[in-house]
Amino acid sequence: MLHRLLVLSLTVWNLFVFSPDAFAVDFVESWYLSRGRANMEIENYKAAIEAFEKVIEHDPNHRESLRSLGIAYERQGLKDKSIETFDRYLAKYDDDPEIAFKQAQALEWSRYATYREKDMLKYYRMGLKRNDDPAMRLRYARHLAGQKDTAQEAVAQYDKVLASQPHNSQAHQGLAKAYAWLGQNDLALHHANLARHASRREPGDMTALRHDMLKGREPAMEGVISVLAQPEKPFELYGVRLGSRGKVDVSPFTTTTLEVGGEHFWSSSEQRTGGYLSFGNQLRINPTHRFDMLIEYHDAPRGDGLAYKFEYAYDRPSISIRPGVKREFRYDSFASLVGSRTTGQLIGLARSTLFYTDVAFDIGSIHLDVTPFVGWVTAESVSANEQVGLAAKGAVPLWQTAKWDWSGEYLFYVTHYGENQSGFRSSPTEPTAGGYFSPQIFVNQIPRLAASYTIDEKQDFTIAAGPAVQYVDESARAAQIRIGGDAHAAYTARLSKPWLLKIMVDYTQISSVYTRIQGNALLVYTFY
Repeated sequence: MLHRLLVLSLTVWNLFVFSPDAFAVDFVESWYLSRGRANMEIENYKAAIEAFEKVIEHDPNHRESLRSLGIAYERQGLKDKSIETFDRYLAKYDDDPEIAFKQAQALEWSRYATYREKDMLKYYRMGLKRNDDPAMRLRYARHLAGQKDTAQEAVAQYDKVLASQPHNSQAHQGLAKAYAWLGQNDLALHHANLARHASRREPGDMTALRHDMLKGREPAMEGVISVLAQPEKPFELYGVRLGSRGKVDVSPFTTTTLEVGGEHFWSSSEQRTGGYLSFGNQLRINPTHRFDMLIEYHDAPRGDGLAYKFEYAYDRPSISIRPGVKREFRYDSFASLVGSRTTGQLIGLARSTLFYTDVAFDIGSIHLDVTPFVGWVTAESVSANEQVGLAAKGAVPLWQTAKWDWSGEYLFYVTHYGENQSGFRSSPTEPTAGGYFSPQIFVNQIPRLAASYTIDEKQDFTIAAGPAVQYVDESARAAQIRIGGDAHAAYTARLSKPWLLKIMVDYTQISSVYTRIQGNALLVYTFY
């Protein structure tokens, strides 16, 4: 016991005799710290500031005094000094989310917003690292969403808020604006709708945003009329089609089309009439990935009236890749499309099934589109016919004015069939009876000039035309080079805000086999 008392006495003696300065400093700091605390409680901030400044004179990194001094400056109205003090404090102690958030909000003040924006964002990140406060995360995300280059980071912050608060209307509003910045209109519209559902009142800017996102994708109804004339025998075919088509966005990510109508096809010896139904759907996963589907059924053919197309699209600014499969009618003749019984036996009903990949890209100012394909063609009374080929198109701009836009185009098409099934009756010397144009090798090259002319803001006219140099290799006759042709024209007129008229005419000459003239007219009503 005596030994312990002796040690304690020696310790106290050393404090007074050998370390008087250290004791005095500790005493002074404690006294001023206590004085500062007491004055903060009674809201005497001027006195508190003097006390905390004294502590910091002795210890510049004193944590409590730096923190309290910044708060005292703020409450005394000395905003600049408060911000300066919190900068010093947070540079040393980055584990205080309350002060980090306070400093971030202070730097939102217009006086600092321009030149201290990066610091403001830094302090929000500092606070969120220690405290996942949804309100602070929303404020941080709003600042990020204000600039296009940080909009993607804003999306990540809003998603974190929605992970814990799925119906937070402010987060949905912020995501709508951020996605609009990024050009992702589907997602922008989706979150704008969710924000409207989660909130009793929709802000005016969100109403305007939704209207902007809906431009070009409003529900529409179309009246459709198509005519077809192909007079050369035996590939003769005439037709007319009347229908009505509707288009609507079932969701921000899905567009659905439905078309119904009737059609009539005839030749000099036969005719058929029937109805048709077409259903299409586009699913947009994001701006880069989407799926397209089209299914049709036609009643006019004497059998097998099914056609379809399924396509996946990968679209980037530099390249577009679209693999798919399609089943199509062959419009080469009345027999190939509808089926013929002029010989007593049903022939034709030719249907092609093709797997393809369309690749589009730019090389400088030249736009290229290349589509290899492989598949087969089926027809009545003949075996399946293998088909392989390649289609390509190149376009280069030539001249542009306020109203005119000229370009040069080159179209190339080559295909190979397993056998020639172009005939219309069974014969040991003629091609097999399939009723569709199917030489063993067919090459079609079309250099053409394309132009578009804007008549006024409500009307425009486009045309593209050129000769076709074709190589035809048929098993029953010698290979030959033929000159054909190709032309396309379209006229569009905005009759009024909801009404649009579009007329298209196509001319195609395939070797000496047939010449086809086809016209389409659409009258569109858009529900704004």
